[in-house]
Amino acid sequence: MRFMLKDYFNPNKMRIFTALILTGILSIASSLTLIKDATGATAKFSLETSNEVLKDNIKPNRLPRLVANAVLQDLGRRQGISTRQVQIIDYNQQTWRNGCLELPQPDELCTQALVPGWRLVVSNDKQNWIYHTNSNGRSLRLASTNTSSDKLPASVKNAVLQAASKRLQQPISQLTIIQAQQQTWRDGCLELPNADELCTQALLPGWRVVVGQGEQTLVYHTNQTGSAIRLNQKASSNTLAPVQIPVSELPPPLAQYVVFRQISSGGFAGRTYETVLLKDGRLIRVRIGDANDSERSVRRVSVQQVQQVQQFQRFLELSKFSKFRNLSYPAPSGAADYITYTITSQQGTIQYNDISLNNLPKSLHTIVKAWNQLAASAK
Repeated sequence: MRFMLKDYFNPNKMRIFTALILTGILSIASSLTLIKDATGATAKFSLETSNEVLKDNIKPNRLPRLVANAVLQDLGRRQGISTRQVQIIDYNQQTWRNGCLELPQPDELCTQALVPGWRLVVSNDKQNWIYHTNSNGRSLRLASTNTSSDKLPASVKNAVLQAASKRLQQPISQLTIIQAQQQTWRDGCLELPNADELCTQALLPGWRVVVGQGEQTLVYHTNQTGSAIRLNQKASSNTLAPVQIPVSELPPPLAQYVVFRQISSGGFAGRTYETVLLKDGRLIRVRIGDANDSERSVRRVSVQQVQQVQQFQRFLELSKFSKFRNLSYPAPSGAADYITYTITSQQGTIQYNDISLNNLPKSLHTIVKAWNQLAASAK
């Protein structure tokens, strides 16, 4: 009997053991199937609910969902289309140089601070839109609209860049076409007639092109080939167009112990003064042409402010004073009794006037403001 029970239990143990193994295999296979289905469902959900970049898997920094949604919703409102009809085809992290995300509007003052953010390209396969945003998408701007089927002709592009280069006194390599849109102008003057000009009343196909350089933007109207081109001054940013200072009119370069120099001339009195800031903190002001030296003054900034002098030197370098090297921002035609300022650092010379101060490029305006504050603090 004992042997019979032993013989009975052994086969049953084998059957039970075999059943357990089969059950385990089936369980593992089922789990793998569930995992695969869950992964597929998750991927499908992500693609259906977010029009993010197609190449996320090769980007080192993933675009935040908040930024993607903000851009797509803004484009949907602008174009009156569903966000499902467009997708983000490219994006890159950027650090914008001002609070306007480097896309200032005419007459707009931009905070001079670095703003981390993103540059995105959105497409519906026929048209591309370029956006600048901050890091979370709460601040965004449409940079340009590029129509792939209607690209800007090379002849128009070259004509606009050459005109902008001449006006801004900048090489073409430093200029960027921000926006290009096809237009049909209502007359032969491209809707920009000069005084007392007679314009042919006929529809004229052409382009509206926006060119940018730093904080400056110029808006041009052209015909289809670029053989006719006009500057839309009202739509362009309210920034003065500089001219090159002739070499013969440049003041002498600074000595090594001089940080900064300002020469002011003109005004009602018509006098010329030179103010020089030395590295040791001395601020010397003299009237040029004063034979008796009676208007000479020597002031000195405090010990603590000597550090400000050093900070001012670094500020001139960081603010890229050199990019305005040997440029003059002239007064408007017909202006009178204004004071011309010629400022010189180790990086070069710049010239401007008091009545056009607020129309200087923002970064240059900041430099002038910093200098005036430092000079006023000397005693």
